[in-house]
Amino acid sequence: MASDQYSSSDLTSVLKTLSSLANPSPQGPSNMPNHIIHHQTKSTDNDLYEPPESMHQGSSYLNTGPLAAGPPQPSIPNGNMPPATKQTSDIVDSSTITTWPAALRYVMRTVSQNEELQRKIRRLIQSQHNHEKQWWQGRETLVEKQRARVEKKKELDVVLRSVGAPVDTTKEVSTVEENQAELKNYDAKVYKASIQMAEALTLELRTLGIPFFSIRQSFISDRSPKGDQLGQSGNQPTVLRSDLSAFQRRMLELLQDLCKE
Repeated sequence: MASDQYSSSDLTSVLKTLSSLANPSPQGPSNMPNHIIHHQTKSTDNDLYEPPESMHQGSSYLNTGPLAAGPPQPSIPNGNMPPATKQTSDIVDSSTITTWPAALRYVMRTVSQNEELQRKIRRLIQSQHNHEKQWWQGRETLVEKQRARVEKKKELDVVLRSVGAPVDTTKEVSTVEENQAELKNYDAKVYKASIQMAEALTLELRTLGIPFFSIRQSFISDRSPKGDQLGQSGNQPTVLRSDLSAFQRRMLELLQDLCKE
């Protein structure tokens, strides 16, 4: 009987111990075994002086976060780097063009696709045509004026004869030589004005980068290279000065057709 009571009380004690381990009290370490309490207290004491490594990492991230320039950019492997664009390298410098095929390709790639550039070229060409038309009309007016002088002289002679006034038939209003000299003087003025207009037009087209107008002086040659110099390295292609004017006239004709409304 005594052994049964001892066994029953011992069993009750074991059950309480198991119950306390399975459902710990929210008050914490008062119901834990001494070795567990001692271990937890030691860990708490160490926490005051030696924070875990994860705390160091978290503190470092928080401190450096606001100083960062921005979110980290995704890295791209070297083999997958996008190719660099070569827009500038694909565009030929118009000041180095010395052949008509290259000039034609350049104009078709630039002028034909640029409405603003076409408008400027159209304005320049129209201004040139207006001046040429004005000069021609001025010359025609001068010729008509010379003819009118003769007719007026004849009419005046008729009036003088009708009133009995003497008429000097040996004196002319203007001789043929005088008329030719007058026309020659006018033509000289027109030529000078046309030279100035051509220079202004060339300057405008050079500013716009039109081939054969924007060509560098170093690419213009007064004579053809000798046969033994052709194909040598270091010799840049050139255009003869005597051919440059023909190329410019041909380019103007192309621009007129390309920029006409």
